[in-house]
Amino acid sequence: MRKIFLFNAFLCLGMPLSGQVDQWLHSATGPSASSIQSEVDRFRQALGELNPNEARSFPAGRREINWDGVGGTLGNPNLPGDFFHKTSPRGLVMSTPGSALKVSGDESSPSFLMRDITRDEWGMIELAPFSNQKFFSPIGSTITDIEFKIPGTDNVACVAGFGAVFLDVDRGGQSFLEVHLNDGTTRKFFPALSLVRSKAFSFIGVRFRTACIVSVRLNSGDQPMDTRDIPFPAPDGVAIDDFIYGEPKPISGITEY
Repeated sequence: MRKIFLFNAFLCLGMPLSGQVDQWLHSATGPSASSIQSEVDRFRQALGELNPNEARSFPAGRREINWDGVGGTLGNPNLPGDFFHKTSPRGLVMSTPGSALKVSGDESSPSFLMRDITRDEWGMIELAPFSNQKFFSPIGSTITDIEFKIPGTDNVACVAGFGAVFLDVDRGGQSFLEVHLNDGTTRKFFPALSLVRSKAFSFIGVRFRTACIVSVRLNSGDQPMDTRDIPFPAPDGVAIDDFIYGEPKPISGITEY
């Protein structure tokens, strides 16, 4: 069975892949936040109601991260990897093989739109946030690794689906969303290549009916955002905005979502 949905974006799909009837892929790209909004909302609706940022487990629904809740000053120092588990409990822990995790500042901050970590004014020219003012990037690497916990505990968890908004994907085959499932398999998905040269938006999300995502690896672009010595040809610098994912559940005993 195949499901295909088309919207006012350059590419927008929602379908199970051949031989993988329990897997649904959601993808959209376009020149504005509104051009991917329909598919983002479809993914949200498929996962369920938005749960509050509380240190307890809910029987169903979803969690979200849009970076704006970290406050105006926390975008300047490094973001703690457990911020969305300990400080603002949403059952998600991040890490990177690079040097730091960083959230851009707001309009009152000198790091507005990551001006302090991108090349000169490059971030102001190439990047625009999907929601509100802020977005995210690893520093010293293009990789962000994500693990899930039962909110309010240190018990490992998994989720029924995960999606992310990629900002300014100019080069195909570099940025990706890689999910590791509770059956030991790994699946990799690539956000759609934007058809405009700056301030573009790409959404990629995947959800499962019976499988469960234990961890996620995001690769954003082909050079770290803080690269100073720009190679030729110029690298594809990509930032990340909203995370959308299912309510974290215990890994054992998963049957169907």
